[in-house]
Amino acid sequence: MLYLDFEFNFFIINDKACKVKSLEMFFSPFRLYILIALLSGLNIFSQAGGILIQQYSKGPELNQMYSKWSFSIGPEINRINSDLNTAYPTITFGGMINIEYRFSKTVGLLSGLKFVPISYRYMSEGSIEKDRLKYLTIPLILKLNPFKKISFGLGILYNHYEKGQRILRFEDAKLITEYPKGVFSNPLGFSAQVDYHFWDRFNATVTYRWAKKYSPATQPQSNNSKGLQVSLTYTFLRSKKMQQHEG
Repeated sequence: MLYLDFEFNFFIINDKACKVKSLEMFFSPFRLYILIALLSGLNIFSQAGGILIQQYSKGPELNQMYSKWSFSIGPEINRINSDLNTAYPTITFGGMINIEYRFSKTVGLLSGLKFVPISYRYMSEGSIEKDRLKYLTIPLILKLNPFKKISFGLGILYNHYEKGQRILRFEDAKLITEYPKGVFSNPLGFSAQVDYHFWDRFNATVTYRWAKKYSPATQPQSNNSKGLQVSLTYTFLRSKKMQQHEG
């Protein structure tokens, strides 16, 4: 699979980097609980709105159709960092295939398979090193669709570690070594995402994800990571549309 990354200056701290750090600090466990409560409130609100629409026969959502099953595919941009003190992330490109099942027009469950490369630079013994890690991720996301074009998702991630490289740069050369088995493992994680639907079959998604697993204190590498992902997917197959049952 194609694996690309763009390297950023490790020593320059700019406004953009500060904004990303601020965004990562925003997603503390306490704020996550608040986000879950807000999403639950949105679902209740959307269901209550549907009841009002049925009672008064107003609005275009009354006869909206939806598909029970849908399959989508697309690329994803990752900016995921390790929790090492001196680590700085670089951009990588991955991809995914998604399967979504709708329990109703407003609630669904999404899973699939994602190729997630992670790359970051860090200081080690006075030199700049770089890790390139490759994961296959299986998500399980609860999706809420309170609006026609916008949906929200919260879920868990299983990240299966495939392989990794350590890159040490010199003035005019670089040394690449493969990480042996046992250094990195398969961390579990969580994600929160927002989707925007357009042109009937396209979805643009912004995801904040993080993963954690114990690493020995004597090991300089870490299994913990967090960061942002942006994807664009195309729904290439879906079941026949059906109408929401009135209840």
